[in-house]
Amino acid sequence: MSRFGPLQWPSVLVYSGIVAFLGGLVSALAPPRWFGFSRRFQAPLAGALVGAALFVAGWYWPVRAFDTPLPTTRLDAFMPEYNFHECHEILIQAPPDRVRAALDRVAWTDIGVMETLGRVRAIAMGGSARGGLSPTSIVDSVKNPRSGFFPLEDTPREFVFGLAGQPWNNAAIRLTAAEFRTWAKPGSIKVAANFLIQDAGPDRSRVVTETRIVACDAASRKKMAQYWALIYPGSGMVRRSLLEAVRLRAEKP
Repeated sequence: MSRFGPLQWPSVLVYSGIVAFLGGLVSALAPPRWFGFSRRFQAPLAGALVGAALFVAGWYWPVRAFDTPLPTTRLDAFMPEYNFHECHEILIQAPPDRVRAALDRVAWTDIGVMETLGRVRAIAMGGSARGGLSPTSIVDSVKNPRSGFFPLEDTPREFVFGLAGQPWNNAAIRLTAAEFRTWAKPGSIKVAANFLIQDAGPDRSRVVTETRIVACDAASRKKMAQYWALIYPGSGMVRRSLLEAVRLRAEKP
């Protein structure tokens, strides 16, 4: 799972528990005798117990609090303290101005895994899997008043955007940058994310995308922890694919 993002134990434990449980079910058809199981019911029982233990450990993993002692980016300014986060970066053989132009053009359709994961999420939440991705650029879609996301600040080297509400219920509220700083509705969370373009040498740039999430109360913290454990691998896949799409556009002759 580190292929999709930095190791986060809740996700590892939850998905390991699911795999162990399913492995136990499959082993009911052919007990793995090399593990010492001589009876058909032993392997499924072991898989169920191990799977449940791993899943519960990840599902109820304690939530940490992070802070930024020395703010250096606009993302730091909007969300210096948070409960959940992920960060990805890529090195691109192009100057920062060209990379920013590429970022402004990248669309959801450029992200290979986005449509598949979107359909999986829709089905899991009881919705329809129909409907394709918008060809609109990601930056423009965030600025669209009908989007669940909203811009917080846009500079030549950093684009910061946010989301507020209950993503596990597809419930979002649009806020201004000033409202975002103080908004703290019980039962909800706030998300702040950015794309940061850094000079990495002659005609080279480093692009960093970081996502931070803060829960507004204990109930939303628990709910978000469980939701985050499930979506974190997919979230990492989307962000890595997005950075790769920016690289391809920026480095294209």
